[in-house]
Amino acid sequence: MNSTSARYDFFLDSMLLAMRKIRAYTAEFKSFSQFNQDELVKDAVIRNFEIMGESVKHIPFSFQRKHKQLPWNHILALRNFVVHEFFDVDDEVLWEIIQTDLTRNISDLEEIMGRR
Repeated sequence: MNSTSARYDFFLDSMLLAMRKIRAYTAEFKSFSQFNQDELVKDAVIRNFEIMGESVKHIPFSFQRKHKQLPWNHILALRNFVVHEFFDVDDEVLWEIIQTDLTRNISDLEEIMGRR
């Protein structure tokens, strides 16, 4: 990690840990149906999406603009939605994000942090 990011490395680490937790919590599920039946896991996943978005709020826009491979705005928007519109969260959308975006997001963040 370069010296520029050293001031907010805690938030980058928090994002990465939250992403890895989501992946670990959902690794055993082979379908949306399985995921959708486990309320405890869904709650844990939502909490970690919140942590990811909250972390984004503490990472300067200048850093985010330099590292456009990560969807900073989408991560923050998802956090805002699950926090403020919790009664209307579409679990299928969360599952789709986990299945299609999470692994790439982890790789991109690891690269940004120099951990690859």
